[in-house]
Amino acid sequence: MLFPRRFAFLSVFSVFFSVLAAFPFSPAASANSLPWVEHSVRSGESVAFIAGRYGVSPKTVERANELAVREDGVLPGEKLLVPRKDSDLLATLAEHRARQRGETIVPLIRIEEPLPPPAPPKKAESALADGIEPLIRPLGGRVSSPFGKRRGRLHDGIDIPARPGTPVVAIRSGRVVFSGVIRGFGNTVTIDHGNGFVTRYSHNSANLVKKGTWVRRGQPVAKVGKTGRTTCNHLHFSVLVNGKPVNPEKYLPK
Repeated sequence: MLFPRRFAFLSVFSVFFSVLAAFPFSPAASANSLPWVEHSVRSGESVAFIAGRYGVSPKTVERANELAVREDGVLPGEKLLVPRKDSDLLATLAEHRARQRGETIVPLIRIEEPLPPPAPPKKAESALADGIEPLIRPLGGRVSSPFGKRRGRLHDGIDIPARPGTPVVAIRSGRVVFSGVIRGFGNTVTIDHGNGFVTRYSHNSANLVKKGTWVRRGQPVAKVGKTGRTTCNHLHFSVLVNGKPVNPEKYLPK
């Protein structure tokens, strides 16, 4: 019967719908205006990796796609709906459940013009645009574990041991797109430097910057620790180019 199905559908996101009811509806919504991003899982990607790429909590991605009720993990080629922000979980879950029934909530979403992000300092912005700001290392010391395959899985960064509390610095100016906890990686800071170049700093004892903050090259963004799955104090440093992890040593000065 159509009515019971429709009633059950609306009850899933009643709080979300009640907020929308106060505003006029838009007849259509573009992909960029929706509160979620549709991500196609690539080989080797985990929920934690995908969440880190988009700057949200892995738990948010799990709940939005109801992964906790599944016995298997995410599979290559699978489509996940990733909330743009943790606060977009309710709307994304509603869309996930609607798609399972061959429906969508897109017509119910009012398109809001996003506020432009705060302009970064002009000098730093110009340096990035011109490509003249050289990279620096996030932490002094030797690399104890390099990028590459490790025990059958990709170690998507490099490990640099240091004493707990040692400052970790941004290797280039950019905007913080995530500052929080990622399962397995512990306290993590992710910085977008523009042009598809992103860096991630993990296992921190403390994050020193908040999401949305513009940071300069050499600015402390975290402190060395051993949060997450690790047994010693070190920095796990990753570089992503257009969403794909690459060997940081190819970019960092010797």
